[in-house]
Amino acid sequence: MSFTNLSLRTRFLVIMAAVFIPVLVVALGLGISLQHTTAQFNRLAEQSAYKLQTTVRLQNRIRDTYALTAYLNNMPRAARREQFTAATENADAFFSDLLAQTFLAPAERTLLTTAQQEWRASLALADRLLADDAAAAKLAALRQRIGSVLSAVDGVYEIYYREMGAPRQQIVAAENRLLLIIAAVIGFGLIGSVAGALWLARSVTRPLRELEKGMTHFTNDNLTYRLDLHNNDEIGRLARDFNAMAERLMAHQHKLEELSSRDGLTGLLNRREFDGRLSEEVQRAQRYTKPLSILLLDIDHFKNVNDRYGHQAGDEALISVADLIRLNARPMDVSCRYGGEELAMILPETDRSGAHILAERIRATVADARIATYRGDEIQVTVSIGIAAFPLDGDAVAGLISAADRALYIAKQEGRNLVRGF
Repeated sequence: MSFTNLSLRTRFLVIMAAVFIPVLVVALGLGISLQHTTAQFNRLAEQSAYKLQTTVRLQNRIRDTYALTAYLNNMPRAARREQFTAATENADAFFSDLLAQTFLAPAERTLLTTAQQEWRASLALADRLLADDAAAAKLAALRQRIGSVLSAVDGVYEIYYREMGAPRQQIVAAENRLLLIIAAVIGFGLIGSVAGALWLARSVTRPLRELEKGMTHFTNDNLTYRLDLHNNDEIGRLARDFNAMAERLMAHQHKLEELSSRDGLTGLLNRREFDGRLSEEVQRAQRYTKPLSILLLDIDHFKNVNDRYGHQAGDEALISVADLIRLNARPMDVSCRYGGEELAMILPETDRSGAHILAERIRATVADARIATYRGDEIQVTVSIGIAAFPLDGDAVAGLISAADRALYIAKQEGRNLVRGF
């Protein structure tokens, strides 16, 4: 299914999903990654902090032990021995604790093992010093041993101190990566939003402009314009309703125009339409030097028909005469009800001779006809016809009508049921 055939609501939801679902997925991924990275960094930091703190405490315990043998000679021997034993046990515990950790690197473990070995050798020498009140030669040897132990432990300390800096660098690098990913997600979201908005706007604004164009045509009374929209969305259905409404309005307009231009009783064109058509035909005849004639017809003694048979019978007689005129007229001729019982015809490209032939045929047809009334009566009517030809009898509308009216008057005066020219 085409995207433009989806409903506007569905289109909007699809675009929102296309924009926000990837962003949501990336955001969830970032959250999980950040949580994992943070946990890893915390574990590394905790390990490094633990090793660094334990190493510092180990250094302090080693120095305390050395102090007990080298500088505290004024302390009673038993007390010194007790403190020495406690200090050595504490230092041994730190050594054991550090060496028991599984996260130690090989270099760290080697240095700690060396320091532990030197420490144990120092303990034996320190024990003899405590017993012999620290002979100078033995104290120098102990100082050297302790120096070796502290040197090894200092090496471990340096390693741990550098480890403390590594997580910081990793954190900074991870932070930069996260910032880059966040910027990319925001950029993707913006691009997706703009693209989705343009996509949605294009699928909506064009039909709306077409609707606006159609309304403009309607405002200017152009009911023939149709919207060229075939989508199955809300706007497409609105366009089809719009076109259907236009069809109905145009049909009603044609019907109204037809009603406004025709006589309600006879169905012939009315007087206003006669005047307009005659004006157009006169202009055409003048422009192309073509002949033109008009007929004015009047039903003879029409008042007597109304008085004797009733007005409804008179209407039926008028309708029958109009039908006979239509029957004898050519497709190009214009038949009208001029007023009351008077009828008129416009005969384009017809000279006086041709108009006379047609008028005689109409007169004879009416005279031979029998009209049945609603009460069952059968009546007969005749018509008198006056002819006027352009440009012999008049070169304008008023002149032609005046000439035809005078010719009709002559036909009436000479006995009716006649055709006369001016």
